[in-house]
Amino acid sequence: MSSLLDAIYQKAEDLRIPLNVLLELTNRCNEDCLHCYIKDARDINSLSNDDKELTCAQVTALLDELAREGALNLILSGGEAMLREDFFDIAYFARSRNFALTIFSNGQLIDQAKAKRLADLSPVCIYFSLYGSSADTHDRITRVPGSFEKLQNAIILLKQNGLKVGLKTILMRGNIAELKEIYDLGLRLGIETHQFAEEITSRIDGSGASEAAQIDEPALFAYYRQDVPNPPEYIKELPQEEARKKEICSAGTYGVAVSCYGDVYPCAELRLSLGNIKNETFGAIWQRQDSFLDKLRSIKQYGDLEDCRDCALVNFCRRCHGRAWYEAGDWSSCYENAQKRAFLNKRINTEIRRKKEVNLG
Repeated sequence: MSSLLDAIYQKAEDLRIPLNVLLELTNRCNEDCLHCYIKDARDINSLSNDDKELTCAQVTALLDELAREGALNLILSGGEAMLREDFFDIAYFARSRNFALTIFSNGQLIDQAKAKRLADLSPVCIYFSLYGSSADTHDRITRVPGSFEKLQNAIILLKQNGLKVGLKTILMRGNIAELKEIYDLGLRLGIETHQFAEEITSRIDGSGASEAAQIDEPALFAYYRQDVPNPPEYIKELPQEEARKKEICSAGTYGVAVSCYGDVYPCAELRLSLGNIKNETFGAIWQRQDSFLDKLRSIKQYGDLEDCRDCALVNFCRRCHGRAWYEAGDWSSCYENAQKRAFLNKRINTEIRRKKEVNLG
């Protein structure tokens, strides 16, 4: 299966097919998470037409075009996507165009009626963010009392309607002490997929305020030395020549993000606008010869980046173009947090190897 997927992605890259699309339907949200990368306090009723959210007609026209361009996997996200009154109109239209549909939500608006409508969509998965094993922790991070209870109720309703539900948990200063309990709660709720992430995305307004919740390296290393849920796997330590051949992210190749205002980005984190669908078609934006896009698409391996080529930590690096842009002002450069995390990953990897050797011995 892996070789087949690799072939599909390679074909998509060769033909410039935007296989994976993340569509932010709104920046509005009914939670106020401490770490959120989208903070948009604008009054949508007072904006000019150019600055307002895409209308339903504009979204469906975009979906039509994405289908013609060969897009397959569509994520509907926000903010909270279900705050849009036309959410189900958009979602049903997406399914009519045969997208494999995934939905990101916080669950606050899901009742029995909406659960049944979501079941009618037959989505690949509906993902929720779970930040704590108790209302005290989760609600403190979302800054909305009762959000933990509503989230659990939403999960139960969706499971009762036969839907696949996934959870996403970000490791933060405020919840790292109870990650095992968070993982166990997911199991009790019958969750099929539970993703844990360590890095917090920088805010799109450039303030970097969301990173205040980021766990520092000593705390993260201490955490991974324990018996933890979803532990990192051992990384084979490759010679430098092989390590630099590691594939880099797919931003701008077969992955793309579109904001609720129509801006087209290489990905949700690398928010350098390629154009806006209110002014030109998605196809014109995606297919044109552009110096930035051409350079981005030419970077296929770590060895294609000058700063990474001879780095001794490249085997353990998981750099991000978007984070490089926010932190260093250049999406193609190295940046401090990438170096710190790569060094930490190497330490963790050494610890995993040591434990294996002890167990084998």
